[in-house]
Amino acid sequence: MLNWSAMTEAQILLFALVLLRMIAFIVSSAFFGANAVQVHVKILLSITLSMVLYPVVRIGHVDYLTISNEIIGLAIRELIVGLALGFLTRLFFFVVTMVGDLVSMSVGLSASQMYNPMMGSNGNVLDTFYSTLGTLIFLSINGHHMLINAIAQSYQLVPVSSLSLNVGPFAEVAMFGQTALLLTIKMCAPVIVTILLVNLAMGILGRAVPQINVLVTSMPVTIMIGMTVVFIGLPLMGMEMNGLVEITADNLFKVMKHL
Repeated sequence: MLNWSAMTEAQILLFALVLLRMIAFIVSSAFFGANAVQVHVKILLSITLSMVLYPVVRIGHVDYLTISNEIIGLAIRELIVGLALGFLTRLFFFVVTMVGDLVSMSVGLSASQMYNPMMGSNGNVLDTFYSTLGTLIFLSINGHHMLINAIAQSYQLVPVSSLSLNVGPFAEVAMFGQTALLLTIKMCAPVIVTILLVNLAMGILGRAVPQINVLVTSMPVTIMIGMTVVFIGLPLMGMEMNGLVEITADNLFKVMKHL
């Protein structure tokens, strides 16, 4: 058992490296890094997880005597690893937010603004609704446990105090943007197609019956039909979000294995 009161200088430096990666991950991660989570809670969580994981952390092939000489480079490396892994966990909420933006623009509710607590910025009503729904689904399938498991395994797959860092997997992060865009279009396709058909029908109706003011009539009709499709498709949306969490976890562990 580790005696915290009798730690050597090398052990203190190693614990500082573990804590740096943990803080960078917590601050940039999808759930724990939200602006709704207070700063002192993030710091306390980072210190607690670091103390729990430190006794089982895998150490790289670096002599303890050389750690003090390379402490700056090692600290920067740990910050890069923590921030990169935390950013990858946000793929789920990035997709959910984009779905809310596209659906709101299609329905006609993009002008209404509300505060989005998960992204820390103002968004429209449907954006906030999808973010809240995504957060509930994320918690219901123990997504927060996945985040803790990911940072715990990162210390095994990417050893602390190792001077080498493979930056090749970072290039694959750009491909995740393509995956996120495809998933976004797939999740909001029913609403977009429905609104397109409604607009075509209103255009034909406006040509057939010129007395009808299409610009005034189409807005409530579009909102009513669009929201109906949104609520009918909620079960399917939940299944897609569940699969999105699995895709996020797969991409996260794929990057960690090649760092």
